[in-house]
Amino acid sequence: MRRCPTCEEEIDEHLEICPWCGRRTGFEPKKPLSEKLTPKMTSTNKRMLYYVLAGVATVAVLTGVAVGCLNRKPIIGSGRQLGVTEVIDSFVSVMPQGSKVIARFNDDRHSIYYLNSGHLMKFNAVSKMLEEVNPSTMVDDVTVYYNDRDSVSGVVEAELTEDEKYIVMRVVTERNERMPEMTQYGSFRLNTESMNLLPYKWTPKKSAAAANVNQDSLRRAWAAYQRRHASDESSSSGEQQVQPTAPQPVETPLEEQPTAAPAPAPAPAPATPPAQSE
Repeated sequence: MRRCPTCEEEIDEHLEICPWCGRRTGFEPKKPLSEKLTPKMTSTNKRMLYYVLAGVATVAVLTGVAVGCLNRKPIIGSGRQLGVTEVIDSFVSVMPQGSKVIARFNDDRHSIYYLNSGHLMKFNAVSKMLEEVNPSTMVDDVTVYYNDRDSVSGVVEAELTEDEKYIVMRVVTERNERMPEMTQYGSFRLNTESMNLLPYKWTPKKSAAAANVNQDSLRRAWAAYQRRHASDESSSSGEQQVQPTAPQPVETPLEEQPTAAPAPAPAPAPATPPAQSE
């Protein structure tokens, strides 16, 4: 409430004409409610716009960082990308001691397989991932015996087939350390393209030395065996020993056969005296 400047009666502060004296008061008219709310709404909208823009910028930055981390590739000092062959060569130089390279692929398989302490390992030259080829996790109802303290455990043999597509392996499925002769084995074939592992009947390749047995060494061993038993016979008094049956017919050289004792000469007959004539 304000007083009219002319009649000094209390009137509303937004009345332009005094109802008492009828003269103009010079007061400001009352503004509509929409005009009062417009500045507040405008400032609120601006703040919301700033928040939206800040959120979009944050999402864009995080997305760029994630994509950059996923597509990160190894770069050597000169800025050149390291090739598959060079990555595999570098990995071979740092492989554990005693490892045996089973297969190496520089094609689209870009990997290397090696055997170490009964574990068949695969290194991917592109993803830089090292994983184990374990039949226990790749084939149902198969358990492989692993024991790092036992020299006969896990994958005992592995080799690449001639077509360079499969890796065949021989694994220990059951073993009793007290009875090693009862150890059981299983064979599997790994497809290096599809990574499918299936049971496989495999006979390891024999080396040329094992395939061509030296027959002369067997003959010499058997001759020594015969000489030893012959000496036992000569030392025993009047006891006849049965010679063991040879596993295969072997002819003993003439110089090694025992010579028979010469037969005694017959005694001369007594001389008959001549008959006397009468």
